[in-house]
Amino acid sequence: MSRDNLLDRVLSLLSAHSWLYTFKWTELLTCPNLDPTEACPKDWADALSSGKITDLQEFIISGKAPSSWPVSLKAFASQCLTLTQELIQSASNTPPIVDSSTSQSSSNGVLSLNESAGYLSYNIELEKAAPRKVKQKKHHEIEIMSAFLCDLLQNSAILVDNPYKSDKINTFQTAPFESWMDSQNKKFYRVKLPLSAMVLVDLGSGLGHLPRRVMQRLGANCSSIRGVAVEADPKLHSTALNMESKEQEPNKRLIRVLARIEKTSIDQFKSQLSKVLNADKQDTGYILCGLHCCGDLSEAALKMFHVDSNAQGIVLVSCCYHKMSLRDSGCQGEVENQSLSFPLSSELRSALQRCPLSTEKSLKMTVALRLACQWSPQQWSQWSPSEIYEHRVRVFIRSLLEVHLNPRSAPLENVSSVKRLTRHPAVITFPSQSDLNSIKQPFPELIDHWRSLEAIAKCDCTAHIDVRELTWLAQGGEKVWDLLPGLTALQQLVQPLLEALILADRLWSLESCSEVGYATLVRLFDPVQSPRCMALVAVKKTD
Repeated sequence: MSRDNLLDRVLSLLSAHSWLYTFKWTELLTCPNLDPTEACPKDWADALSSGKITDLQEFIISGKAPSSWPVSLKAFASQCLTLTQELIQSASNTPPIVDSSTSQSSSNGVLSLNESAGYLSYNIELEKAAPRKVKQKKHHEIEIMSAFLCDLLQNSAILVDNPYKSDKINTFQTAPFESWMDSQNKKFYRVKLPLSAMVLVDLGSGLGHLPRRVMQRLGANCSSIRGVAVEADPKLHSTALNMESKEQEPNKRLIRVLARIEKTSIDQFKSQLSKVLNADKQDTGYILCGLHCCGDLSEAALKMFHVDSNAQGIVLVSCCYHKMSLRDSGCQGEVENQSLSFPLSSELRSALQRCPLSTEKSLKMTVALRLACQWSPQQWSQWSPSEIYEHRVRVFIRSLLEVHLNPRSAPLENVSSVKRLTRHPAVITFPSQSDLNSIKQPFPELIDHWRSLEAIAKCDCTAHIDVRELTWLAQGGEKVWDLLPGLTALQQLVQPLLEALILADRLWSLESCSEVGYATLVRLFDPVQSPRCMALVAVKKTD
């Protein structure tokens, strides 16, 4: 099936259900023109407001729903899952391999194909516990990505001839994390990519944990490979240098660079990087990488990869799509007339031209892009009934405070007051366990919480809290209260689809460039631990 046909189906579905991703949770009671509780079909709302919390959690993972739920609602879930799968599949390519098989021990990890979800994954044997002072999520990400980068730098990546199959409809966000596999009775093939880079350049490096771990993995046997940790924050850069100065054996293979990389000043950074590599007498060929490059940094990294002939490969894990500045910023050569801003690919741009203008406008809204980088469906499906109830109450309270303090026309101190007051835990009595398990939960008694905020506001804020008015406003929000978990579930179906569209768009734009020899998406991380789990991987052709 052509990409044009796929995109037409994706955009048709998203356009028809834009009410699901164009509203702000904090403005549920203040934006009647964008009220999802009014736009939601009545039979959907009835189904999503009854039953069990576990019905919703199962629904977003597998699309399965109680038999009484509307056929159209089930069809919507099925379409979201299927189109997400097809988008990722269209941006996932099996790497070129050497015919002869090899052993698993020759690589840090293993690439494998998840046929049921349509993506490539990379897995290593992980230590169960993170080191002291390192969060488990960060440990998970650094261990896997450092292993993958080492395999690229050493040309030791391997592919297992044992695709993962399942009868279930899975996506990159809903498929279980592939465990480290036993090598017995399996064939492994060496991946053949035209890489000869001797330098790893890490953008947005922070304290440099990722390149440090790469250098540690490479060990003395690959002492000629260097790392460059690029950080824009002077404080983080200074802290990293201070940490290294206190080490008994400072890592001489890691070069620290203080620099801000922006789409409009790539030539400046390119020149700065060239001076650093030449001063260190390094081969100037490098692999560019970024772990959770925020907003425009991802697009700046892509532009750097395009315009610098020394950039042989890129491994990019993005985040914070809503922080992208959606304005044009051309770059040299073949991509001179491209914007290097969402959408990047000619396929998606053409598809959007076939749609009403409102479709592109909706997809570029901050709330839509924020949803694309929200928690994963697997994470929400593992929330306890108590956690879901707490989230429900917190969103409801924030919506009421937005109305009460009216930040749109109120002085700025009221706007800041809303943010401060919503940070305070809700003073509420939890319902019974049976009520917690049910979607139809008792309306919360919030008078004690309003009184608590009233006392806090008198001490800390200039805004006035009126307990009686808030109580009256709450009574008019019962429809919103009833549908909050259901709306959350619907957004959890749309979230992977929006993210898949952004990822596929970036991958297709790379594929279209003549200098790129191989490009694919690879799932590196477990979505339960790290929702932004996909890496964009590309390698240029050799001359």
